[in-house]
Amino acid sequence: MVFIFNVCCVAGMYAQDFADIKGDASYVWGQGSSETLQSADDAAVRDLISQISVNINNEVETTISNEQSGGDAKSSVSTTGNLRVSSSVQLSNCKRLVKEEKGFFIVLRYVAREEIDKMFDARKAKIDDLINAAERAESRNKVGDALRNYYWALKMTISIPEEQRSRMMAEGGIMLTTEIQEHIEDILDSVQIAVKKIEKTEDANSIELTFTYKGRPVTKCDFLYFDGYDWLVSSAKDGVAVAEMPTDARNMKIRMEYMFHHLWKSDPMVNAILEQLSAPIPYPQAEKRVDLTQVAAEEPVMPATNTKAIAKEMSVDSLAACEKQVVFNQAEIVASLIKSMEARKYDDVRSLCTENGWKWFEKLVKYGNAKIIERNELQLSAFANGYLVRGIKASFSFKKNSKTFVEDLVFYLKDGLIDGINFGLEKGALDDIYRHEMWDPKSRLVLVNFLENYKTAYALERLDYLNAIFSDDALIIVGNKLPQTKVSEITAVDEESYEHNKLTKSEYIAQLERVFRKQEYVNIQFEDASVKKTNRTSERYEIIIKQNYYSTTYADKGYLYLLADISDPEMPIIHVRVWDENRNNLMNYGEWIF
Repeated sequence: MVFIFNVCCVAGMYAQDFADIKGDASYVWGQGSSETLQSADDAAVRDLISQISVNINNEVETTISNEQSGGDAKSSVSTTGNLRVSSSVQLSNCKRLVKEEKGFFIVLRYVAREEIDKMFDARKAKIDDLINAAERAESRNKVGDALRNYYWALKMTISIPEEQRSRMMAEGGIMLTTEIQEHIEDILDSVQIAVKKIEKTEDANSIELTFTYKGRPVTKCDFLYFDGYDWLVSSAKDGVAVAEMPTDARNMKIRMEYMFHHLWKSDPMVNAILEQLSAPIPYPQAEKRVDLTQVAAEEPVMPATNTKAIAKEMSVDSLAACEKQVVFNQAEIVASLIKSMEARKYDDVRSLCTENGWKWFEKLVKYGNAKIIERNELQLSAFANGYLVRGIKASFSFKKNSKTFVEDLVFYLKDGLIDGINFGLEKGALDDIYRHEMWDPKSRLVLVNFLENYKTAYALERLDYLNAIFSDDALIIVGNKLPQTKVSEITAVDEESYEHNKLTKSEYIAQLERVFRKQEYVNIQFEDASVKKTNRTSERYEIIIKQNYYSTTYADKGYLYLLADISDPEMPIIHVRVWDENRNNLMNYGEWIF
């Protein structure tokens, strides 16, 4: 039962008569009595909540069955249950009347019915927002994001009172719950998983999988797979994923993720509702079986790694062209890098790196046990007295994290050595920047590199870099999720339960230092960038970008506003950094920013 009250107290036994409130149909009320005022108030709050709570009754049946037929195993799990679901809202003007009789306090809590209507209106607006986000994600083949938003929208819709829910219709005149269910089923049905390549070793087979949605590579999705001992977490990016299976395995069980329980807390309203409606809605379509014996007769072979072949393969980025001899010179480094990474002989890369380059290679690539799983056409760009190389996709499996994930790597080469490594931006964010054809090509490349440096700096916990890129008088506004508070047995959660604090640069860096010290990892994902120049002649840019933040113990999602000066390509300066959970709210900071 989740509420937060904006309280207006009216104390005294001669205050407004209790009977007037109880007899007025425009109010909902709850009453409690006890020897102490606090206990009486707690009881009144509980009674009030019981009047507002939505009761959802399902026929209860929990079934776990396993069937074995030859080499095939079938398992099914369905869970339903009696649920008493209450609201996660901010109820304004929840008032209180108090009187004392014979040593007992009697408390009446009451609220206007129109305030309750506002609560459900806010929830309906959230549902619309989730559905719109799911549709945008589906259009970009972000299957994981689409499933997450549709599933959360479905659960939120179920929490609406039945008489209101029955009036929530989708286009075409069918009920909204039915429409969302069909979307989820269609997405799960349309995801196809196949084996691209199997690399055999003594202990296990490394399985490279392809994920497609309606014939196109899946941009992003999460899944679980059973390796014969346990269910492991993995993810696909740009249609590619990697899993480790026993050498004698002939098939592979996969479960597509659609509930995303670990992300519920990133949205307070969603979390409060879904925690109450925690029984999962099972989708048989999420269960996939992949035949490991069905591999293409001619397995794809990684392109050659000699210098001549790499130079021939390497294209030159149109944003920052290079001469032919330069391409060949950089190909020598890249050929040695690829050869060492493919053989997992990471220490052989040390001679190819500067001190700084090796430091980040060791922490990111070596510690993450990175393995090249795909080489797109390698792309070379002249950048800041050096060169950027893109096109290498690798899988990572960190020692203290059971999840395997895929990232694009960007290497910075300078003076014949590797001097830096970044995780690349998602294709959507890259396209959002590259499409500004009127801007200087080098400026677009600087913006991309800046954002890739910024997000990777958190993964590498590079306080020195973050300290350097913020101006000394930078305006920094951070958002922090407020901890839940308790009122007796009632957990009070505000749907807007964030606080926003203005920090100095030194305060922000000190805060980051504490975060890095406590967290085993910090991972930031950027998508849906919106970038504009402040004026034609300057190199100042306003960036609004969707940020998904994950760490060992905390996760949130929201929008980041950056006002950055990229006049110096090697060291852009951030003058303003604002985070807010709502993109529209960023506009409210205008008077502070300017």
